[in-house]
Amino acid sequence: MGEPGVGNRPASALGPAYPPRMNSVRQPAATYVLIDAENIDWAVSNIVGRRPEPLDRVQFDRLVTFCESYFPTPVRCIVVLNAKGEQLPDAMIGFVRALKSAGCEVALLHGRPDQKVVDLGVLKLLESIQTQRPKASVALASHDGADFAEALKPLLDEGRQVAVMGLREYVSQRFRELVPAGLKILDLELNARVFQRPLPRMLPVNVDEFDPTLFL
Repeated sequence: MGEPGVGNRPASALGPAYPPRMNSVRQPAATYVLIDAENIDWAVSNIVGRRPEPLDRVQFDRLVTFCESYFPTPVRCIVVLNAKGEQLPDAMIGFVRALKSAGCEVALLHGRPDQKVVDLGVLKLLESIQTQRPKASVALASHDGADFAEALKPLLDEGRQVAVMGLREYVSQRFRELVPAGLKILDLELNARVFQRPLPRMLPVNVDEFDPTLFL
């Protein structure tokens, strides 16, 4: 997932991994987009059958632009990453810089080997949004319904706009079960158009949308 290292520069050179505590209260966003980048990378790897090349990866600036056009603004995109230690690995520095340049905030976390660090971070964010940001819309970029579906239910019960973004053939059935409650499922390629080239997907097309000329 990370980009090549950019020298032996300490993690502190990147600035804080997440906004520091300040005396002034941060302005709330109208929409919070939580991104499990490792999970998205896993789905892309399955589709291409190898480690994704740069052209296969999500373009996060496109993702931010899509979210700003689709959801209520202002939008705050937060990428949750497992740094796997107190020092950010050199191999991740370029990736974190790219995320910030794309307009994303980055929550760099670490924990015990037995902890699902990213999942815990996303769950904490969802809980805080529910309790501290009433009426805010939420989008989650992940396919992992086993860990996150239950946390989205209270937000849907409150009548909020809630969406899951991913590659739809990998979206968990647990998420699909929430569609009648109002959950929107958005495809990162077909809806958000965040890739630089088409992914080699084996994706069934609704017959009403079928274009036979593609086979002529």
